[in-house]
Amino acid sequence: MYQVSAATFLSALGITDQPVFGLVVNGTVGAITMAWKTNDQIYVMERNVQHYDIRDPLQALQFVSILRRLASYGVKLHTELLKGRLAISDVKWSKFHQREEDKQRQKEEEEAEKKKQN
Repeated sequence: MYQVSAATFLSALGITDQPVFGLVVNGTVGAITMAWKTNDQIYVMERNVQHYDIRDPLQALQFVSILRRLASYGVKLHTELLKGRLAISDVKWSKFHQREEDKQRQKEEEEAEKKKQN
């Protein structure tokens, strides 16, 4: 669920096709999952993924090496933010702005309803 929220948030910033990674754990066993958004569709990869048991030193090393490779995606995202490709100041995420958008949407729906009745 958090991955879907993060992919939606990145999409609102104008970033699509950027993977968002998550970790699902059960005791010492963990699996890395991924989500991304393309063309208004969110994809979640959580089946048939590699599981790592960190009690086993070899699997722990494999897990850490995968995390290091995943960090490159964070660097890529950070670089895009620094380039100014994203107009973060244009994105309105406060509760006030959400209420204003809701009022505007409700007003538009009421106007459409009135047009249908006429």
